[in-house]
Parts: sequence; C-alpha cells; structure tokens
Amino acid sequence: MTSRPARNGDLHLDDLLPYLMNRLVARLNQNLSEDLRKCGFTFQDWRVLAVLAAHEGTNLTELAEATVIPQPSVSRLAARLARRGYVTRQNGKTDSRHVHLFITPKGRAVYEKMRPLAVAEYRAAMKGFSAREYEDLRGALLRMMKNRKVKLLP
Repeated sequence: MTSRPARNGDLHLDDLLPYLMNRLVARLNQNLSEDLRKCGFTFQDWRVLAVLAAHEGTNLTELAEATVIPQPSVSRLAARLARRGYVTRQNGKTDSRHVHLFITPKGRAVYEKMRPLAVAEYRAAMKGFSAREYEDLRGALLRMMKNRKVKLLP
C-alpha cells in the first residue's frame, strides 16, 4: 500500500495507523463477539478470562489496563464471573483494598472453549503473512506501545 499525496500537507485518514488499527481491531472484536455470543459469553468475558489464564493473580487495576475495560466495569465483570464460578477474588496480603483475581478450573475450561474462536479470528486476519512479516508487525506494535508507555503484564 502506497501513501497518497497529502492535501494541504495533511495526511489522509487512511494514512493514519491508529485509524487503521482501530478499524481492524473493531472488526476482529466484532467477529469474535458474535461467535462468543452463540456460546453464551460476552467479549468482555473472553478478555478477562484470557488475561487471567496468562497472568493469574492480576489485580483489578492491572486487569482493567490489560483488558481495556474501565476499572468500575471490570470490577463488576469480575464479580459476575466470580458468581458464575469462573474466577476467584482474593484480597491482597498487605492491603485488603487490592483484589487479585485467579481463574478457576471451571473458568479455564470455559477459556479453553473460547480460545479456538479467538485463534481462528486471528489466523484469518494473518492469512498470507510470512513469519518475517508477523515478527516485523509485532515488533513495530511493541515499539509503538513502548513509545506511548503502554505497559504489558509480566
């Protein structure tokens, strides 16, 4: 894809990577959300369970940042998932205001059912990419995240 000449020195909307990334991510999320809904889950359920499957013991602040869900909403979502038996909540050892979340065996089983749907959506988007193109894209995105101080969970 080549860049078009700018009018009046301005970039075209389609030349702005954040715009393109947002459009792509919105479509991927919409597709996955539709598949998850057929299984009785929400896209937000997927986000929380996916993060906890990879990073158990994450606190609510970290979870909100990692899932890109506002903290009050992620707190309510975590409480709902706990009521359904998918996660457990534990108060912090030194400060009871800090809640840490852990995925339960039931939650992990549900996550493992959701995971192939997400992988299929990802693979469809990456169709035709070489391993080198994947690494280049991943590296560029990680660099952009570092530039904007977007934290990754350990």
